[in-house]
Amino acid sequence: MKKNYFIKEGWFCFLCFLCFGIVTHAQTYTSWIVGSATDVSTTTSGGMCLMGGGTDNDEAIKWMLQKSGGGDVVVLRSAGTDGYNTYMYSELGVTVNSVETIIIDTRAKASIAGIATKIRNAEALFISGGDQATYVSYWKDTPVEDAINYLINTKKVPVGGTSAGCAILGKFYYSAANSSVTSSQALANPYNTGVTIGVNDFLNSPILANTITDTHYDNPDRRGRQTAFLARMWKDLGAGLNAKGIGVYEKTAVCIDQNGIARVYAPTTASFAYFYQIESNSTPETVTSGTPLTWNNSGKGVKIVKIPGNTAGSNTFDLNNWITTSGTGISWGNIKVVSGTLTETLGGTPPSGSSCATPSGIATTSITNTSATVSWTATTATNYTVRYKTVAASTWTTLANTTATSVSLSGLTLGTAYNVEIIGNCTSGASAAGTTTFTTTGGTTVSYCASKGNSSSSEWIKKVVFGTINNLSNDNGGYANFTTQSTAITKGVAKTLTLTPGFSATRKLYWKVYIDYNNNGAFTDSGEEVYSIFSSATLNPSITVPSTAVIGSVRMRVIVSYNSITSSCGTYNYGETEDYTLNISATAKIAPQSSKILVDSDEESKSLPARIGIYPNPAREDFNISFRSEVNEKVTVKIYNIQGREEKSFVIEATSGENRFRYNTAGLINGQYIVKVIKSNEVSTTKLIIAN
Repeated sequence: MKKNYFIKEGWFCFLCFLCFGIVTHAQTYTSWIVGSATDVSTTTSGGMCLMGGGTDNDEAIKWMLQKSGGGDVVVLRSAGTDGYNTYMYSELGVTVNSVETIIIDTRAKASIAGIATKIRNAEALFISGGDQATYVSYWKDTPVEDAINYLINTKKVPVGGTSAGCAILGKFYYSAANSSVTSSQALANPYNTGVTIGVNDFLNSPILANTITDTHYDNPDRRGRQTAFLARMWKDLGAGLNAKGIGVYEKTAVCIDQNGIARVYAPTTASFAYFYQIESNSTPETVTSGTPLTWNNSGKGVKIVKIPGNTAGSNTFDLNNWITTSGTGISWGNIKVVSGTLTETLGGTPPSGSSCATPSGIATTSITNTSATVSWTATTATNYTVRYKTVAASTWTTLANTTATSVSLSGLTLGTAYNVEIIGNCTSGASAAGTTTFTTTGGTTVSYCASKGNSSSSEWIKKVVFGTINNLSNDNGGYANFTTQSTAITKGVAKTLTLTPGFSATRKLYWKVYIDYNNNGAFTDSGEEVYSIFSSATLNPSITVPSTAVIGSVRMRVIVSYNSITSSCGTYNYGETEDYTLNISATAKIAPQSSKILVDSDEESKSLPARIGIYPNPAREDFNISFRSEVNEKVTVKIYNIQGREEKSFVIEATSGENRFRYNTAGLINGQYIVKVIKSNEVSTTKLIIAN
C-alpha cells in the first residue's frame, strides 16, 4: 500500500523521542515523501534531462524514472509544495520506491548533513522550476552541491531539471543573479547587467562541459539572449570556440543518456530544441559593452541545428561530436545578428568536423621571459587560428587568422606556463585543435619540503578559490601539486581566499596557509604563515601581500588536518596538503580613503567619492550594489559589521562600464554595516543599513 508522509523534520525528531526514547537535535527543513521511507539501492543508468518549463513532459520524466532502476527519487526546490510526489510515484506507470520533495531555501539548510545524505542516497534527482538565482545563492559551495555532483559523476544516476532547474545543469549557466534579461536587452548590450553567467563553479556534468542551457524558448523568444550568452562565453568566459548552447521549448525535453546521445521529447513536432555551436570561420565581430551584438560573417553567424520533438523521443543528436543526427524534420541552419537584430536561416549543412586535419608537429622555440615562437606542420587548411592563455586562466587570447605555419607570442609573463591551441580552417570547416604547453623563462626553480597526510579519506581539501584559481579538487590521497594553477596578486591589495573543507562527517578541522613571499623554498620566514584557524565552515580569509615580497612566481601551500598543524613540512596522520602558484606584481594604486572603514557619522560617509551605489538602503530582504569598472575584472565585495568584523565576502565578474549586482541579506542582522568594493587598482567604501 502506498504511504503518504508530510515530514516537518523538527516534529519528526520529537516523535522519535516520544516513541523510541531517541535523543536527537531537531532539524529545520521541510520535506514530503510518498512511498517507502526505507532506502533501497538499485542499478542505475546515468543521464541528464533538460526540460523547457511549462507543462512537464511525461515521456521525459518516465525516461528518467526508468533509469533510476525503481529506486528513490528526490525532488529539490527552494520554494513550493510536494506537487511532483504523486505525479512521479503513481501517475506515470513507472514503479519507484519513493519520491521525496525537499525544500532548501537557505544556505544553512543546504549545510544540513541529513539533506546531503538523502540526495546521495537517491537513484534519481529532479530540480524543479522557480528562481535559479536562489539555487545558486543557497546551494553553491555547500554539501548540497557536493551531493548533486556525486550523483552525476560517481553514482551516475539520472539528474533532471525544468525551467530554473534546467538552467543550472550546464557547467556554464545563466544565474539570473541580478534580474532576468530579455533577448532584445542582451542583443542590444551583451554586457547588460542582467547577463550573469556562472562558469565551472557549481554543477559538474562532463557532457555539458562548455554548454549553457536555456528554457521557455518559445515563450518568450530566447534565441537572442542565448546567442549573446555564447558570444560572451567565446570572448571572455573561457569557452572560446568550444562554446555551445541548448535551448528547449516549453513542454519539451532534451534527455541525454550515459553515452551522450540526446533525445528530444515533445507532445507535438511543432515543439523544438535548438543546439548551438561556433565554427572557427565565423566568430562574433562585435562583442563590446554598451554596443549591440554583431555576429554575421556574410550570413554564417552561429551554427544551429533545430530538432523537433515527439512522444517517442526518436529524433536524436550526438553530443560527442555535435554533428550526427537521426530522425525526421531536423534542420541545420544559422542565426546571424547585425547590430542587435537577429535573423534565423534554415536549410544549411552540418559542420564537417574531422575532414579538416588537426595541426601536428607543434613546437615552441625562442622562449624568453616574455615571448615565444610557436610553429607547426602545414596541413591542407587555407589558414590557421591560434589562441593562447596561461594554464591557470579561463580566458583565451585569439590571434588574427594566419596562412603561415608559425606565430610569435609577446607580452607574456616570466616563469609562467601557457597553453596554446592551433586550429586549421578548411573550406569544409574547422579542424580539432592541436595543442602544446610551454613555460616562459625567468622563474627561479626552488625545491620545497614534502608535506602529506597519511590518510585523507575522512578529511580533505575540497575546493580552493583565489583570484583565477578555482580548483574543485576533492580527495587527492593526502597531497596534490597544483602549481600549474596560478593567479596574479598585487602587493598591498587584499584578495579573498576561499577554502572549502571536505569530510566524511562534519567536524572542526585545522587549517594553515603558507606563502613563500621571499621565494627561498621555505615557509618558515616571518609572516609566511598567512592564515591559521580551527573550523568546519567554508572560510574566506583576506590575504594581502606585503611590500617586502619578491616580484614573480611564489608558492602557496594549503594544509587541512584533523589534528593541529605544527609544521609546513613532513607527514601527519589525517588530512591533505595542496600547493599552488601566485604571481606577485608591484604595488597597485589605492584610491584615496580606500583603507578607511567609516563608522563615525553619516556626514563622513557622504564625504566619500561616489564610487559605490547601494539601493534600497536601508535594505530588507535584498539590495543592489552598483559601481563602475574601467576594465573587465574580478571584484571582491566585503561586508563588515560596525565593530569591523567581516560578515560576508564574495567575488564577482565585473565588466568594463557600469555594473549592478543583487544580493540577499541572509545572515545579516538589523544594523549598520560597511561595504568595501575591492578592484584591481582601488578599494572603495560605503555604508549599508539592514532593517528587516
